Amino acid sequence: MKITITVRHTEVPALAEKMLRAKADKLEKFGHKLLSLTAVFDKEKYLYTVELTLGVKGARLVARAKHKSDLLTCIEEALSKLETQLERREDKKVDEVRRRTPHRPA
Repeated sequence: MKITITVRHTEVPALAEKMLRAKADKLEKFGHKLLSLTAVFDKEKYLYTVELTLGVKGARLVARAKHKSDLLTCIEEALSKLETQLERREDKKVDEVRRRTPHRPA
């Protein structure tokens, strides 16, 4: 998976970048074909904003998080939102397969 990081009006600590890459690798456990992850870090006065865009085969998932003082908390929240979206997407796949299965009377 290709990871692109964009920074606006601030510098990203190496720890934050390392944490993002490690946790992004764990997103592959959901069984989707993950194509790319784009992370945008922004700071306006005291407000940190993180926007993560995950390219999945057939869709694009977006998660945003804002926090007053901590960039790492923003990253955690955004990744948590992406995990939730991937879980929902996985559930839809399973339901779709169940609906396609023909009913066979006994």
